[in-house]
Amino acid sequence: MKSHMLAVVLTLGLVAVAQALPFPYTSCKQSPSAYSVNSVVTVKPNNTYCFKIEVNVPEGCKDYCCSADLRKFELNVNPSCKISGVKLRSTLNGVPTPTQPTLDPAPGSAAGVILRITNLGLKFEDADGAEICVSLGTNTAGKGCLSLDQLCVPPPGGVPGECNTALWDSKFDCCPVDIVNPPITPAPVIPINCSCDYNPGSTPFVATGAVTTTVNAKSTTYCLPITTTTDYVPSGCGAVDKLLKIEMYAKQSLSSAIKSLSLVPASGKPVTLAASWNGANSNTLKWTPINWSVAQASNAKVCVELKEGTSLSDLCFGPKCYLFLFNPNKACCPYYTVPTIP
Repeated sequence: MKSHMLAVVLTLGLVAVAQALPFPYTSCKQSPSAYSVNSVVTVKPNNTYCFKIEVNVPEGCKDYCCSADLRKFELNVNPSCKISGVKLRSTLNGVPTPTQPTLDPAPGSAAGVILRITNLGLKFEDADGAEICVSLGTNTAGKGCLSLDQLCVPPPGGVPGECNTALWDSKFDCCPVDIVNPPITPAPVIPINCSCDYNPGSTPFVATGAVTTTVNAKSTTYCLPITTTTDYVPSGCGAVDKLLKIEMYAKQSLSSAIKSLSLVPASGKPVTLAASWNGANSNTLKWTPINWSVAQASNAKVCVELKEGTSLSDLCFGPKCYLFLFNPNKACCPYYTVPTIP
């Protein structure tokens, strides 16, 4: 009996250790290695992100990992991005990879998700400078993560948009890990006159997916996707069962180009709102009041109708909109980005 109990205790201990492992969530040799991923991601059209492989054999290294091949590429991904039916594509040096990307549960982690591209078939002679590109898409309902801000779990102490990568050999012994990010862009704008916690993941409400557009006679309506997730940590927010309001960083000088705002819940009738701002020169556009429950916000939309001649990119100062989603007591206002081009 004692030996049986000891075996159980040891087994549970091993499981706990496995669950505690950071990305890539398994025991493997991260160094030495001949391979690495360049720290700067190249951003291309159609939500495409490219990662450059570099080869640099440590001097005098005779370890197997210094002469191994390169079979697999991995990214550490937000669990909320594992959505049924999302379309993902990948290329190696401009040619579709033999195996297209998959979003898989992480080994030994109840919440972890990994984007994997396997069967790369790279070796020393052709790996240096090789470019792996991933194109992010949505499912037929418009749900999906389209930016690295949305897709990646930042490394400890990192910021949204930073990603952890891992490269694997055919024996799955070697797994050098790198931190990569897109070219430097202006830091996200914090809501004016707010002291809320704006870190993503503090409430069940998220903005993720593709913008949808409806072209009218003399205007275009842009709808930004709102949905929910069970993967969040309230961290002192108080009640998080309602979405009180949404604020968006927007060019206030274009206020005359806004015909209306609207709320489209998952169930119930759409509601039209007049455009409102936080104050003069605040550049903070508000959808308020909203007061959606989790059920109402699942697969919902907030929309802005713009007069002919003004695009969503114009309103949002560039290629993506920054949205801040407030809980009832305004203690938390996690921000998310949505690309302005469908």
